Amino acid sequence: MSLCLVCRSNQTELLLDFGRQPVSSHFMAAPDLPFVEHDLALAFCRHCGVVQLAQPFPFADLVPPYEWMTYREPEDHLDTVVDRICRLPGLTKDSKIAGISFKDATTLRRMRDRGYSKTWSLDLREDLGAVGRNASIESIQALLTPAKAAEIAARRGTVDLLIVRHILEHAESPHRLVIALSALLSAGGHIVLEVPDCTANLKRQDYSMVWEEHAIYFTPETLPQVLPAAGCIDRGHEIHPFPFEDVIVLYAQKSSAAGAAATPPAGAIERNGSPARQYAAAFNDWTARYRAVLAELTADGRRLAAYGAGHLTCAFINLHGLSDYFAFVVDDTPHKQGLYLPKARLPIVPRTCLVAEKISACLFGLTPQLEDRIIANNGEFSRDGGKFYSMFVDSPRSIRGLL
Repeated sequence: MSLCLVCRSNQTELLLDFGRQPVSSHFMAAPDLPFVEHDLALAFCRHCGVVQLAQPFPFADLVPPYEWMTYREPEDHLDTVVDRICRLPGLTKDSKIAGISFKDATTLRRMRDRGYSKTWSLDLREDLGAVGRNASIESIQALLTPAKAAEIAARRGTVDLLIVRHILEHAESPHRLVIALSALLSAGGHIVLEVPDCTANLKRQDYSMVWEEHAIYFTPETLPQVLPAAGCIDRGHEIHPFPFEDVIVLYAQKSSAAGAAATPPAGAIERNGSPARQYAAAFNDWTARYRAVLAELTADGRRLAAYGAGHLTCAFINLHGLSDYFAFVVDDTPHKQGLYLPKARLPIVPRTCLVAEKISACLFGLTPQLEDRIIANNGEFSRDGGKFYSMFVDSPRSIRGLL
């Protein structure tokens, strides 16, 4: 095992080895083509309590091969977040505010709407020197080194507030990244970190949570472990609920130079370690149960499809080894149609194929809040007797309801 990605201790333990897995954004043009894959395994740090990949995928292999690939994050909570930001001590309409990526654009816009006009965002190419045509989040976390951040700060100036939404969990070296973020902050400046909360998915034992692009799986107790490396102190956090995965928003303030790793709260290691170990131990049983129910759904010549050719579907099918039960994957994105899901080698087709190919049941592989709209758009399939289920435990249509 390598050192912990967060606290750099040698106290990591292997939790769950998924074997060789693909980069889910690397859709295949033909089913017989090779695909990028690496070893995928979860680990747990007995020192800081953080669940993480045992070995993050190389960032260059995560760059999407298609320019039409996009990332979407939940935003219903951002007005609440901005309300709290505006109350941060020392922040004024003259404060300098920056974002790290395109994911921060809507937060910065909200700040400008409230009169905070001195905003800017890092440019992947001009500030970080990215050269790949499709470089995105996976490249920002790797290219924003402490040396590069110091260079940017010297040129642009430090800021009083730094917005960092949904990038820390991608970091192959969060320790290095937070030091770089600190270099962009003025003394006493604030940083707002937003990451997914893996607490519920660990407890629910939903393995679709695991994504090769997410190197770290934080909880509200483990996220503050990154702050000492940035010389920041914890100013509180909020948990915003969403289907499938809540988000944690952590508020912190720069107070000193980078320091040693934080000491976890009393009992935090066990509170985080116990569900993580149970999550790992239950994997084989859940895989066997999924195979049993999918075998029943495909008995007597019935055919099964998945809906949504994204990383969640890729994880469910590939991690559990379920590709043989599916005829194809439906996706409403025209760019994806005609391609194949990596490793599973399933064709990606339009929704009209649900009826044309006489599919009897379809499993959602996208967030539960989209399910009702998709069902409404597939009325003919439902009228013909087709059934919709979900791969996710947090859905009212979860396939686990058939177990």
